[in-house]
Amino acid sequence: MRMRFLRFVVMVLALGLVPLTHSPLFADPTTAPTQDAAANSAVPAATARGLIESVLADVSVILHNPQLNASQRSEAVRQVAYANIDFQTLSRLTMAQNWRGLSPEKQAEFVQEFQKHLSATYAHMTDNYNNEVLSVAADRKEQNSDWTVQTKIVGNQQTDNKPEVIKVDYRLRQKDNQWKVIDVTVDGVSLVANFRSQFQEIMSNGGIEQLLQLLRDKNAAEAK
Repeated sequence: MRMRFLRFVVMVLALGLVPLTHSPLFADPTTAPTQDAAANSAVPAATARGLIESVLADVSVILHNPQLNASQRSEAVRQVAYANIDFQTLSRLTMAQNWRGLSPEKQAEFVQEFQKHLSATYAHMTDNYNNEVLSVAADRKEQNSDWTVQTKIVGNQQTDNKPEVIKVDYRLRQKDNQWKVIDVTVDGVSLVANFRSQFQEIMSNGGIEQLLQLLRDKNAAEAK
């Protein structure tokens, strides 16, 4: 049960944070959406909490739409993630002190490959949904004007004797007057911190070229 929940939590992250209710995706479910269509459907939210609340409602629409096949659902996930996660900031936080040592070209390449890795890895996980309930629990202001929105995922009460509750905190930051996700913490485990630990070990042993090659290989495998 818990492993399925954790896979679902990560899938929610990959959906990005954008209202899709009025997207062309739902006007013609037989047609796969374009990246521009998903991006253009976004309406900036006035608050970080308001954005997350919209996301939870729109995620439910995606997951319960019987007219979307697996491929369309995965593509929608990928497009929304591209449009609404701040991959530049996420990459910089993940690389930590190693970021400044990279040339602008290597920084750009890392962002690109890391973005592909996250999206490709999690886009297919929509099928793990089992009628879990998502809701916003609280929110708070952080340093640097960031905002944390605390949510929870409650297991299917119809099929689980003791539905499990997973706490998921989204950290958001404004960029170009829009709220963007820069980290997700699942039951106290930060996505940024988790990747940072892995990447620092790789950087210590093989440097940026080894890390980039690892990401390229993983992305190529996912694309097959």
